[in-house]
Amino acid sequence: MVLVASNGEKKGTEDNAAVDFRGHPADKTKSGGWLAAGLILGTELAERICVMGISMNLVTYLVGDLHLHSASSATIVTNFMGTLNLLGLLGGFLADAKLGRYLTVAISATIATVGVCMLTLATTIPSMTPPPCSEVRRQHHQCIQASGKQLSLLFAALYTIALGGGGIKSNVSGFGSDQFDTNDPKEEKNMIFFFNRFYFFISIGSLFSVVVLVYVQDNIGRGWGYGISAGTMLVAVGILLCGTPLYRFKKPQGSPLTIIWRVL
Repeated sequence: MVLVASNGEKKGTEDNAAVDFRGHPADKTKSGGWLAAGLILGTELAERICVMGISMNLVTYLVGDLHLHSASSATIVTNFMGTLNLLGLLGGFLADAKLGRYLTVAISATIATVGVCMLTLATTIPSMTPPPCSEVRRQHHQCIQASGKQLSLLFAALYTIALGGGGIKSNVSGFGSDQFDTNDPKEEKNMIFFFNRFYFFISIGSLFSVVVLVYVQDNIGRGWGYGISAGTMLVAVGILLCGTPLYRFKKPQGSPLTIIWRVL
């Protein structure tokens, strides 16, 4: 099975033609289209549920359960989200220069899944959180803050998620658009509808996270809330991989960053 093959910075229509998972020219009747694009949309939906479900309510956990200061907690969340977005550059570079969009998305989604599982463990293992603090002690700032050892698994989980989320964010929409042939008027029109649905799925995932996951985290348990995110990512990875024979792939054409580096 051949998914992608990087042959440097090629040019021309032939080099940019879509192929199937065996490396043969893609058959429109057997690959691409809405079925393949729908599976990819599922990956984006899971990524939104995962990232938003964590970031929207993380400060509350850091302050309420780990007894960190509000400023420190806000900084942790800001650094997490900033790193996730910056790592999108790395994900885009790897996809363009070597791996291709499919492999980058698949690997990144797997990494993100591992990260959410780690986060679930970090919030459910009793030894990874400081002793509970009464409201009276909290008002007098006498709570015991989480130690560096207790925070280590949390930070490892967050930045593993950031690494995976960055790779997904920078490639999933492009991989979805690869499932439509812009030389076919009908498929080109469908590609426009794909992007409409893509942003709709982003909104649905964000809404689900804010309404459902935040409620679960606050009223049922952090472990359940993050566990739902982990399960969602795990299912999304499985669906993405099962759809491999249905996708259209485009070979890496080289990253513009490589050209800039050579000039410098």
